[in-house]
Amino acid sequence: MPEKARKGERTRRRILEAARHEFALQGYERATIRGIAAAAECDKSSVIKYFGTKQQLFREAVEWRASFDASELKVSDKQAEDYLRVMLADFAGPRNDPMFALLRSAMTNEEAAQLLREKTTAGAVDPLAEALEGPDARLRAALVSAAMFGIAVQREMLRMPYIAEADLEDVLRLSGPMLRRLLEPEAGEERSSGS
Repeated sequence: MPEKARKGERTRRRILEAARHEFALQGYERATIRGIAAAAECDKSSVIKYFGTKQQLFREAVEWRASFDASELKVSDKQAEDYLRVMLADFAGPRNDPMFALLRSAMTNEEAAQLLREKTTAGAVDPLAEALEGPDARLRAALVSAAMFGIAVQREMLRMPYIAEADLEDVLRLSGPMLRRLLEPEAGEERSSGS
């Protein structure tokens, strides 16, 4: 690779890192191309050259994939705990992580919220729903995702009292049965037979 191309790739990576940091810190609305360029130690024209618009830069900066395969989640407290453990570890990562940038921005920006919905549905909810047996598979998968996201956000991002201070093993021990209950085929059958 020629030196000019290598330099361009390094600049591009610096801009992406700076963008993740700024979007995670400020959210989409308050982050600016000028501020991202300053943080990346380049000029505004370089940001535009490599990414076009703030919107395009945001979409690339928040690119992420779930670090677990939701389609393999089975009905057991242990496995539900293991997946929640992985998600909590992801959220405990650096504050300039793409997930932080996306979540922070999704609270105030509809485009970011839509992007989060798409990624969560495609990466976690749909694969889990395909693997679940019994009625209401999509709703049950969405509820598992909501519970895991809620625990992760409150513990790692918002640092809510009690849940943030709790021992990780206690959080997993107490939440495992709740998640397992949603994974069980009978969770959907009870409503169907009772209606």
